[in-house]
Amino acid sequence: MAVTVLLAGLALAAQQGFTVRGRLGATDQEAQEGYFAIDGQTMIVVKPGSEAHAYLRSRVGQRVRITIDPETGSE
Repeated sequence: MAVTVLLAGLALAAQQGFTVRGRLGATDQEAQEGYFAIDGQTMIVVKPGSEAHAYLRSRVGQRVRITIDPETGSE
């Protein structure tokens, strides 16, 4: 039953988007390779050299809020 509730919650979040808040962390090597963590619970991987990579590298150690929303009208 708990698994069903969890899966239903994830399906709803996928349709509506979701937000993660916390302190962004990464060692120098992890940040260079594009690996970042938020409060040690959420891992974010970005392509090194991308705009997202530069942005996240500049925010290591700070509290951040990252929101992912579905694009309207996309397939």
